[in-house]
Amino acid sequence: MFKLKMKTDPQKHIKEDLKELELQLKESISSDVELATEVSSYIVKSGGKRIRPTITILIARALNYRGKELINLATAIELLHTATLIHDDVVDQSEIRRGKTSIHKKWDNAHGVLVGDFVYSKAFQLMASLKNTRIIQTLAKSTNRISEGEILQLNFLDSTNIKETDYFEIIGRKTAELFKASAHTAALLAEAEENLIKISCEFAFALGIVFQLRDDLLDYSGNELKTGKRIGKDFLEGKITLPLIQAFNLADPEDLNLIKKAFEARDERKLQEVINIITKSGAVREVEKITKGYCEKCLILLDKFPHSVYIESLREVVTNLRERSR
Repeated sequence: MFKLKMKTDPQKHIKEDLKELELQLKESISSDVELATEVSSYIVKSGGKRIRPTITILIARALNYRGKELINLATAIELLHTATLIHDDVVDQSEIRRGKTSIHKKWDNAHGVLVGDFVYSKAFQLMASLKNTRIIQTLAKSTNRISEGEILQLNFLDSTNIKETDYFEIIGRKTAELFKASAHTAALLAEAEENLIKISCEFAFALGIVFQLRDDLLDYSGNELKTGKRIGKDFLEGKITLPLIQAFNLADPEDLNLIKKAFEARDERKLQEVINIITKSGAVREVEKITKGYCEKCLILLDKFPHSVYIESLREVVTNLRERSR
C-alpha cells in the first residue's frame, strides 16, 4: 500500500478498491508453472507504494466512473510498473529492491529477464480485456516510451556530459510516462470530456516528475533502512541525476574536480565528500525549488476538476510526495 510516513492518508476513500487490487494482483501472477508464480510473487508481495494504481482509481472515481473494469486497469498499471522494476534491476545489477534482495540476485539474471517478461505478458492480458481500444493503445504507447527512456539513459551512463534537458527527457519517459498513463487511461475509462483527459495527463506527468526528483534527492540524503535503497546507489551505478547536474553548475572548480574523479572511478570512499559538496554547493536547494514548482503545477491543475473527496485525496498525494522522506 501507500506506505509513506504522512499526516494524511490519500487512500482512505478507496480502501475497498485497493483490497480488490491486491486480490487481482495475486490472481494475475498465478501460473501453471510454479516457478513463474514464485518469482513474480516475490516482488509483487514485497509491497510498494501502489501510487500508480492509486492515481488511476482516484482519477476514475473523481470523474464518476462506477463500472467494473477499473480494478483490471489499475492492476495492469501496477504489473507494468513491476515488470519495469524487475528489468531495471537486471540492467543496473541492483542488489536491493523494496528492502529485499532483488530477483536477479536471489535467483539469477535469466530469472530476472524472463519473469519480467512474464509479468509484462500478464499486464497485457489484462489490458486486452478492456473494451475501450484507446486505453489499450495508450498503454502500449506508454510501454514503448518507457523502454525508449531506458535505452536513452544508457547513452549517458558513466558520462558527465548530460544536460538538464537530457535528464528531464529521460525521467519524463522512464517515470512520468507511466504516471501519465495511469491518469490518462482512467479518464478514458470514465469517458471524460477531452479537456479533463488533457488535464489528467498534465497533472499526472507533473506528479511523476515530482516523484522522480524526490527519489533522486533521497539518493544523497535518504535513510537506507526506510527507503530500502542504498545511499549513493545512482552515483555508484554511473547515473547522473539532477542534484549532480546542479552541483556541476554550482560547485567551485576544486570540488567539481573531486566529484568528477569520484564519479568516473565510482569511488565509494569519496561518496560522503561528494554528498557534502552537493549540499554545500546549493544543488539540493535548487532541486527542492524545482520540485516545489512542479508540485504547485499539480495543485493548480487539480483546481480544474470538479470538487470531490477524490480530488482532495490527490492533493494529499501531492503534499506527501513533496515531503517524501522514504
